[in-house]
Amino acid sequence: MLKAVVIVLGALIVIALGVLVVGLIVRFSSRGPSGTGAGTRFTLPAGAKVIEMQTQPSRLVLHVRTEAGEEVDIIDTADGHLVSQVRAPK
Repeated sequence: MLKAVVIVLGALIVIALGVLVVGLIVRFSSRGPSGTGAGTRFTLPAGAKVIEMQTQPSRLVLHVRTEAGEEVDIIDTADGHLVSQVRAPK
């Protein structure tokens, strides 16, 4: 009886380690060298100037001045994509 319990628990440990390794491989292989999975990275418009920058957990908040006016951009720091944008025209 005790042998069976030890064998089952050992098998569960091996399966859990296998799932962990596969999860790590999938997570790290889905991102390219640029750090983005989908290839969508936020870029500032030409001539834009960052007026203020703040950080929040997993977010970067930029107050930006462009030729078209001012805007606030919220960017996901995990993959660099634009989460939200608020524009105030000149």
